[in-house]
Amino acid sequence: MRSLLLYGIILWTMVASTAAWAENRITGIRSGGNSELARLVIETSTEIPLSMLLLSEPHRLVIDMPETRWRVEGRSVTGGLETSLLKGYRFGNPAAGVSRLVIDLDGPAIPVEAFRLPPNGRGHRLVIDISQRGETAFQLAARAFNQQGNLPLKLDQPSPEQSDPGQTILLPEQRPDRANTGKSASGLLLPLPRPRRNDREPSRDKWVVFIDAGHGGKDPGAIGVSGVNEKHITLKAALELAENLNATGRVNALLSRKGDQYHRLRKRIQLARDAKSDVFISLHADAAPNKKAMGVSVFTLSDTASDKEAAFLARQENKADLIGGPDLDTTDPVVTSTLLGMFQRESMNQSSVLAATIIREFDGISTSQRGHRFAGFAVLKSPDVPSVLVEMGFLTNREDEKRLKSAAYRQDLMKRLARAIVLYLEENSSLE
Repeated sequence: MRSLLLYGIILWTMVASTAAWAENRITGIRSGGNSELARLVIETSTEIPLSMLLLSEPHRLVIDMPETRWRVEGRSVTGGLETSLLKGYRFGNPAAGVSRLVIDLDGPAIPVEAFRLPPNGRGHRLVIDISQRGETAFQLAARAFNQQGNLPLKLDQPSPEQSDPGQTILLPEQRPDRANTGKSASGLLLPLPRPRRNDREPSRDKWVVFIDAGHGGKDPGAIGVSGVNEKHITLKAALELAENLNATGRVNALLSRKGDQYHRLRKRIQLARDAKSDVFISLHADAAPNKKAMGVSVFTLSDTASDKEAAFLARQENKADLIGGPDLDTTDPVVTSTLLGMFQRESMNQSSVLAATIIREFDGISTSQRGHRFAGFAVLKSPDVPSVLVEMGFLTNREDEKRLKSAAYRQDLMKRLARAIVLYLEENSSLE
């Protein structure tokens, strides 16, 4: 009798919950932006949970919610949207108790931030910022959503003083009080690209690999036993790697610097993201307190270092920004939204796959291999580009320094690295 009563209470609760959501209504949908960045605003009569998925062929953003009625004045359940990045929408009920809003995308765009705004006489508002980030970023984001099991997302809450998007959709960079700051409506730094002049980016027939030659300019990096500067070694290696990659005919290799220039870590990341890179490779030849330390390491990002030496190396590399003077923008190269933070976890997973591929190709090199290690390298913090840092050796070790000064050794190492990158891309990425 007691169990029957309990079952009745649970059943009544489920029915009541379903009935409550069934009273929810979508009362408005609008958008604005351009071919690179768009803002979608969905108005509802009540605040409801939602979940997201990204689907390709064609590219779509899927927003699922408990059963909801479509009550948008002047709009049917299918229609177009007011920005070139968002082609249109479709609303329906794919299963009992579930409603679905599908946004057809004009290319591999991803939601980079989502937040709610309180009612202002029009209803509750869900705001989604959507950015054109390239096919690799789209795949990373899609996998991240799948890993979540299509569970409801916790949305960022904007600060009370934020203005209402209203009928005129102003993107973060367009607001008069936020000119060129990149601040989003939730108060976070939103690392979004500047709009290009052309309305549409042509399809790519090559992968984009971004090569970052560590240090440069007023930052010499490590100083070798013979006095050689790390910045010169990394630039030579970067140029050799680019030559090997371009020779495949399948890769467009881009460099953070082609000469002796200094760039902050944040700029290196942003250059790679603006180019919609498929892979980010940072090349270094560091120093160690222990002069016997030698060999090649492949690092990926982690909040926790794999060992004390990895933590030391990360701290030393992250100090590179201090050479450029105080940075008043932020202490972190990329301050991400909740969504981009979720995507970065998937990016870290893919970075580990890339690292493992590189380590296999390094088998047989003339110095020792130190394997896959991880630490909080700031330059690896791109949320949507698989990123690795290759420590080619230690300039504080005489044998390693001699190898790194040898063109033959560097060319062998870079040929192996190029093969590993192409192999990774063949197995884990696709051309648009």
